[in-house]
Amino acid sequence: MSETTPRRVLVLGGTQWLGRAVAQGHVERGAEVTCLARGEAGAAPDDARLERADRDAADAYDALSGEWDEVVDVTRIPRHARGALDALADHAAHWTFVSSVSAQRLEAPVGADEDDELVPESESEGDYGGAKAWIERALRERLGARLLVVRPGLIGGPGDASDRFGHWVARLALAADGPVLVPARDQATQTIDVRDLATFLVVRAPAIDGVVNAVGAERRLHALIETARGIAGHTGELVLATDAQLEAADVGHWAGPRALPLTLPAALEPHAQRSSARYRAAGGEHRPLEGMLVDVLADEQGRGLDRPSANRLSRADELRVIDSLASTS
Repeated sequence: MSETTPRRVLVLGGTQWLGRAVAQGHVERGAEVTCLARGEAGAAPDDARLERADRDAADAYDALSGEWDEVVDVTRIPRHARGALDALADHAAHWTFVSSVSAQRLEAPVGADEDDELVPESESEGDYGGAKAWIERALRERLGARLLVVRPGLIGGPGDASDRFGHWVARLALAADGPVLVPARDQATQTIDVRDLATFLVVRAPAIDGVVNAVGAERRLHALIETARGIAGHTGELVLATDAQLEAADVGHWAGPRALPLTLPAALEPHAQRSSARYRAAGGEHRPLEGMLVDVLADEQGRGLDRPSANRLSRADELRVIDSLASTS
């Protein structure tokens, strides 16, 4: 009896976080995996072949040969997507593009799904959502039914360099018995674990076409903070601040050096209330919040709870804001 020929999978990237998790997942399922990347930011998984290339180079794809059962691309750069299409479109049985819900309008209604309006397209890599929308169209025109577009929402989990989902459990652990600044306005939040997303991309995506919004389960921020508080062992005060107080203290939303991660302006809260129905119907899963927070806290502790970050309010700045709130109350 002859052995089954392994599936040939090409991951454009595959050396960092989500891309690496996808490459690793395909390796574990017995695929012959090639990662095309510069290889400067990380290593390909063991048993995957790393083909070093700069996607801006004219010969970026010259070392690749043969037919591919699956191509996975996470790029945000339109010219990279165009180059990959020109080189590989005629040699790929299926193509999965990891886009983003940022390709859809930010001012979405509650429960917005895959059919909600897209943002204007852009070939500028500085316009994240517009560039993703441009790539989606270019791929769809060339690949048709061989294409699956997966639009994740906010991604979290161990290894997250964006410092957004991990902020709350890390800050509560760092504060211990000290105060922590919390928005008084409760709000919706959605985060998909990178491991759940990678599993979907490896196990489910190759058999699907169309578009799937891979967003996390909708949760309330205050409930998430309370769960994180228990896991972190925080016993200090939660200092509630109104939107007006946070604005006066120059504390921002979502991400940035003075931001409270996972928060959104009230008018944009539906951005964190998108439908995950199609993702779940296609076999996508959401792991329990508690386990996700435990794993994220361990990862945050390993990297340093008080490390500098460009995407969250520092502990020192947080304490200054708390002091200013106390002095004006």
